[in-house]
Amino acid sequence: MAYLFHDTAHIEKRGRERGFTTEQAMLTINEPASILKTPPRKGNHGDYIWLFSRAFDCRMLVVIAEVKANECWIITAYWKEQ
Repeated sequence: MAYLFHDTAHIEKRGRERGFTTEQAMLTINEPASILKTPPRKGNHGDYIWLFSRAFDCRMLVVIAEVKANECWIITAYWKEQ
């Protein structure tokens, strides 16, 4: 499912700091290897916050985002070594 992404300026800043692109973060959400809702938390837009992860080379990108229907607000993202 392709999401409509909102407010990507924050993730662009985090991407520059942490070495990933906004496109990688969006791809992680649109085509994740896994999705977790741990712990269950409600976001600012009225739905749950999810952790999406996807491998890129030898690292795993973890993206934290709130998803409501087909809309998505990326909160942050970081690399996790595999």
